[in-house]
Amino acid sequence: MERERSELRRLHSAALTEGGHVVLWAGGDAPDQMDAFKEAFEQRFPGVTLEVLVDLSKFHDIRIDNELARGTLTPDVAMLQTTFDFERWKRQGVLAYYRPVGFDAQKPGYADPDGAWITAFNYAFVPTYAASLPEAQRPASFAAFLRPPLAGRLGLTWPHDDDAVLYVYHRLIQQYGFQFLQTLARQNPLMLRGTAVPAELVGSGEDFAGNLTAYPDVGPKAKRWIPTDAPFVVWNQRIAIFNKARHPAAARLLLSYIGSAEFQSSYGGWRARADVGTAPGLPPLESLSNVDVHDFTRWMSDRAAVARLRGQMAALFGPVTGESPLRDLDLLKVLGLGPDRVVAPPEPAQPPY
Repeated sequence: MERERSELRRLHSAALTEGGHVVLWAGGDAPDQMDAFKEAFEQRFPGVTLEVLVDLSKFHDIRIDNELARGTLTPDVAMLQTTFDFERWKRQGVLAYYRPVGFDAQKPGYADPDGAWITAFNYAFVPTYAASLPEAQRPASFAAFLRPPLAGRLGLTWPHDDDAVLYVYHRLIQQYGFQFLQTLARQNPLMLRGTAVPAELVGSGEDFAGNLTAYPDVGPKAKRWIPTDAPFVVWNQRIAIFNKARHPAAARLLLSYIGSAEFQSSYGGWRARADVGTAPGLPPLESLSNVDVHDFTRWMSDRAAVARLRGQMAALFGPVTGESPLRDLDLLKVLGLGPDRVVAPPEPAQPPY
């Protein structure tokens, strides 16, 4: 679309005039998860540096609230799974209203009507299993993860350590009852922090045969299936500019690039725009009756209910143990990363949220 490309050229020029720098704090559970995007952005817009800090969304919002309370702000842009934060920050008046390139093409409900945020893309969790599993042991349903041959061979993420994973377990309870999770706990799964490492481990050895919450782009050692009549969790990853952004021109360039047909049509997951089709190999979300991308947002907003379910999961699976996946050297090693990629922990929440 030439009009969009022309606007991106104008925004690129403005970002260069401003100094050519933008800071993004992105939610994730492996420090390299935004490396490919950073490289693509900087190649697309020469002279503009994208500084990215990846950490769990629940830690990023602590950092942001602490800085806002002190009257300082490091990130220009936040892209997080904690959807309730964006609504809260909008009420507090700390988000910039901006309708980037592609704003009008966002799917219904994906963008704030006032321009406080847009959806960058959709994240989804799919069940996976080791490609080396014999045909008879391959789980083609959630119930199959409860079979005896997979006992002690599941690598799972602590559900009470990550709200998106917790939401998967909420949906499983809705469909199969709490006894499903009780049986799952009796399978003696290896519980780890973060979703990246358990997904990476599937297929890496006999002890890692299956996982419930992997991103769809699994590696060659694993196979995935997309549920059609069982819980399938997809959510909007929101992105917004703060009105105290130190690099507002480059921040607008970043959001407009993410919202553009150029980026959206190249994104390999489920896209935020309605006019760019679906990535190869994926069914359109609109064709799946078991998907409601906005349900996660509604569920996340009830923090009391989330806290109650988190407590139930702690009682069932035990307390979360281990260091954050972005600070644990052993987990980083599984991902092929060294100590130079360790992310420092946030300060304690001040004020708490």
